[in-house]
Amino acid sequence: MNKLPVQELLHGEYLHIARLHKDLNDLSAVPHRHDHYEFILPLKGSGKHLIDYKPFDIQPNRLYFIQKGQVHIIENFEREGWLVFFGEELYSTFLKIHKQESEKGLLDSYSPFPYIDLDENQLQKFIHLIEQINEELKAEKQDLNIIFHYVSLFILQANKIQVNQHPKEQLDLANRKIFQELKQLLEVKYKSEHLASYYAEKLNIDGKKLNAICRKTTGSTLFELIQERLITESKIELQTSTGSIKEISYELGFNDPAFFGRFFKRHTGITPAEFRKKRMI
Repeated sequence: MNKLPVQELLHGEYLHIARLHKDLNDLSAVPHRHDHYEFILPLKGSGKHLIDYKPFDIQPNRLYFIQKGQVHIIENFEREGWLVFFGEELYSTFLKIHKQESEKGLLDSYSPFPYIDLDENQLQKFIHLIEQINEELKAEKQDLNIIFHYVSLFILQANKIQVNQHPKEQLDLANRKIFQELKQLLEVKYKSEHLASYYAEKLNIDGKKLNAICRKTTGSTLFELIQERLITESKIELQTSTGSIKEISYELGFNDPAFFGRFFKRHTGITPAEFRKKRMI
C-alpha cells in the first residue's frame, strides 16, 4: 500500500512562519499529512479545504488549526494570509504547562469546529502576535523562551475564543486523560480491532463509562469513532493506493470485501469504486 505523502514545511525548525499563498507547496491540492501543527489565517481569498475528509470553507479572518497527522487537502485558489507551523517539542511543552487545554477548543481533534471567526479587534491581536514572533525569529540570537510564550499566548487566545464561539461541556482532567489514551490506542489498533469492547478491556474501564466519555467529548459513541476512523483511512487508501479494493479491504481488517463495500456505501452514499473515480474537492 502506498503511504499518504507528508507535507514537510518545518524542516527541523522549532517554529516557522510563512505567507499563505496558493503556490506554497505542490502537495497542498492532494491528500497529504503534515509533519507539524499548523495555524492558517487567511486575510484574502475564499475557497474550500478538507480536514480528515470533512469539508470546510476558507474565508478571510477565519483562523484554522490543523493537527499533526490529520489528512489535509486545499483547493487551488488565490489566497493571502499567514501560516504558523510548530513541531511536537513546542506542542508537548505547551500541554505540559497548560494541561487544562488538552482536548479542548481548537486542540480537540474531534471538534466539528477546528476554526474561529475573528472580529477586527481580535484579528489585529493575532497579527500583532505573528509580527512579534517573526521579529524574534529574525533576531541574530533567538530566545526560544520568548518564542514559546508568544505561541502559547496565541494558542490560549484562540482556544478561549473557540470555546466562547462553540461552547460545549468539558471533561475533567481525569476523563480527558482516559480519552487521550483511547485516541492513542485507537490509532494503533483500529485496523485490527473493530469492536468497542476491545478498547474498554485494554483501558481497564467499564464500556458504558468509556462510551459516556466519548459522547461527552465528540457527540459520538466509541463504535462510531472506530467506524469514522476506518472510513477516513478507506478514503485515503482509495485515493492514494494502487492496491485493489479487495486488497484495501483486507488491509483495513475486513475479511469480506463485499462487506467492506456495503460498509463504505452505508457511510458515504457511494461505493469504493465510485469514490476512487471522483475528486474530493
